[in-house]
This record gives sequence, structure tokens and C-alpha cells, in this order.
Amino acid sequence: MLLYSILFPIISIIAIVWFLLRHLREKNSLSTVILWTIFWIIVSLFAIFPQFSNIFANLFGITRGLDFIIIIVFAVLVYTIFKLYSRIDKLQDDVNKIVKEFALSNEISLDDEE
Repeated sequence: MLLYSILFPIISIIAIVWFLLRHLREKNSLSTVILWTIFWIIVSLFAIFPQFSNIFANLFGITRGLDFIIIIVFAVLVYTIFKLYSRIDKLQDDVNKIVKEFALSNEISLDDEE
């Protein structure tokens, strides 16, 4: 058995437990935990049974299993970057709104100074 066939399932178990603990501390939503659990189970299955990647690759018309895995990882990374960008954009809008409200509520008029 190859090293990655042992290493990746161990890493997957650690990651799943970590996400479950974060969910119990209310830092992650249940949907996040479910998505990451599915991801790590798939990683473990591909590590233990690498021929599965060839089967999935053939379903999508890709010749090699490794190419399939690289494409999936690339798609997940692009999706994650898009989600992070969207959250940062929303946070920036929220901060701008709060600063405007704070500035307007603390506005000093010229009449108050005289």
C-alpha cells in the first residue's frame, strides 16, 4: 500500500473531526460541515481506490483520472475564490454603510459651534 493511501484517509478523519468540533462551537454551519465531510470522504476514496478516479473521468469524457482530479480541484478553488470575493464585497458594503451612519449621527452642525 502506498504512503498516500494511508496518509490521506488519516488527514481526512482529522479534517472531518475538526469541522465537526467547529460546528459544535457554532463556528461552521451544518451545510459547511456536510460539504467538507463529503469532500474528505471522496478524497479518501480516491486515495484508497485510485481506479475510481478513472471511472469518474471516463463519465465526463476525460482520459485520465489524475486530470479529472486536477480539474475538480481547480473548479473548487475557483468557486471558493468567488465566494470569498463575494463575502469581502458584502463586508465592504456593510462597513461603508456603518461608517456613513456613524458619521451622520455624529455630524456637527455649524450652529452647534456658535
